[in-house]
Amino acid sequence: MVDEKQKLMNTPQPRVVGGIFKRTAIRLMKVVGIVAVWLLIFGIILWNWPTGFYTLATAVARATSGLHLKYVEVRGIPTPVLEGGENADDSTDSAQIQRTTILFVHGWGTSKEAMMGEMGWFNSTRRVIAPDLPGFGDNPLQDGQPALDGAGYVKWLEDFRVAAKLGRVDVVGESMGAALAAAYAAAYPDSVRRIVLQSAAGLVAPHSNTFMSQISAGENPLLIENGDDFDRVIGLCFAKPPPIPKPYKAFLVARALSMQNRQLEMITAMRDFLLRGNTDILGLIRAPTLIIYGSADQITDASLMDVYRAGIAHSTGLIIPGAGHVVFYDAPQQTYRAIKDFLDF
Repeated sequence: MVDEKQKLMNTPQPRVVGGIFKRTAIRLMKVVGIVAVWLLIFGIILWNWPTGFYTLATAVARATSGLHLKYVEVRGIPTPVLEGGENADDSTDSAQIQRTTILFVHGWGTSKEAMMGEMGWFNSTRRVIAPDLPGFGDNPLQDGQPALDGAGYVKWLEDFRVAAKLGRVDVVGESMGAALAAAYAAAYPDSVRRIVLQSAAGLVAPHSNTFMSQISAGENPLLIENGDDFDRVIGLCFAKPPPIPKPYKAFLVARALSMQNRQLEMITAMRDFLLRGNTDILGLIRAPTLIIYGSADQITDASLMDVYRAGIAHSTGLIIPGAGHVVFYDAPQQTYRAIKDFLDF
């Protein structure tokens, strides 16, 4: 009896644990496989669905930058806005609570999303906000709504500031948005603390490049009718063009085509402002001003720096070697440091 019991104890037992582990691994591999297949299917659908791809990509970019989408009613029209940094007053740094909101103003043919990278630099210490200007992005001109000229956009910016309850603001503008920022500071000096003009239009340049000559002749080099036009415009804007996924590009081309008739109306209304609208108002700007251009800018020639510097009393300038029209993309570190040092004064 003892020998039988001892014999049983010495007999190798089935590897129960090993069997369970193997079955679990097989199940896990099946789950992973199923998930991979669904992700592949989802990716294929998105790749062939430009609107869905754009929506998801911009949502991810917003979240990465710490921004969210909201709407502010301006003149009875819900205006799409990107905003971040509202919870700054949760910080233990009491001085941060009082820091001025930064209003970002995008350029011609773009939208609030074009400013996301810069907004992400500052939303941990400031409230940051960027609207789609009327006629751009997801804020198309309404039926019967006339295209705005420079003065019309300046007044709209003030109405937006009041509607969004921003108080006194720092304004960071890009290209057309920079020209508007300068005009806004001249028209509403009590609404503005400091302004940053990046690749600003709005003046006659001492050196007229090819793009400026085309605009003066009544052409619109930024008109997009197909994918080749899109690539050409991207090449004008960036010294180092960013990689743009095919469905994202398809969405932007389709949106440009859908707004083409109004865009032609808008460029007619804005042409004079973009070429020379700020010529006589620079002396009215009291706000300290930082002016930035890229030496390789093919749209607003860097020679405009001298004209803006000569006209704005409290201004400082920076030309970034090798950077194109979108300086904050081509030279992010230099642009960030210059703006941060200036706005944190």
